[in-house]
Amino acid sequence: MDLDTVRDFFAVDDQRIWLLVGLCLVTVLTLQSVDAAVEGVWPHQRRPMADPPRARGLRGGWNLTAALVLPGLLLGILNVVVMLWRDAPGSDLHRIGGILVAAGWAGFVLVTADRLPVRRLAANLGLAGPLALAILLVAGDLLLLIGFLDILPSLDTVRDALPLVG
Repeated sequence: MDLDTVRDFFAVDDQRIWLLVGLCLVTVLTLQSVDAAVEGVWPHQRRPMADPPRARGLRGGWNLTAALVLPGLLLGILNVVVMLWRDAPGSDLHRIGGILVAAGWAGFVLVTADRLPVRRLAANLGLAGPLALAILLVAGDLLLLIGFLDILPSLDTVRDALPLVG
């Protein structure tokens, strides 16, 4: 296999396919991050009552943020799939919603990663940090949902496209 064959294999005219692949990879990797943030790495060793009251409130804020990250990523995947299928251009709703979800995702991943020093900084923010990210994610999720409903085809079109659905 020579270099030209590899280059031809990865030559895709539509960059939305690479965006779709990237979104799918990010979603799979984020599932583990969300699980670690919500449940902890070793749930049987957690002692939530040993945490100070301020830390217990923070846990709920980060759980809310974790619950908003995944719908944004899934809506991003759905939007890209429908745009590829219908050959529809992206709108400003998709771009702004994607940027907001990406910013919320990046903040969530940076704060919940154990090895990064950002976690200590985020603990000093208190409940304002997760709530700010949650507001960002809600806005991004809503914009992506509106954009998805805007490009969503009719149910008959979907039925005609799927050979197994009668």
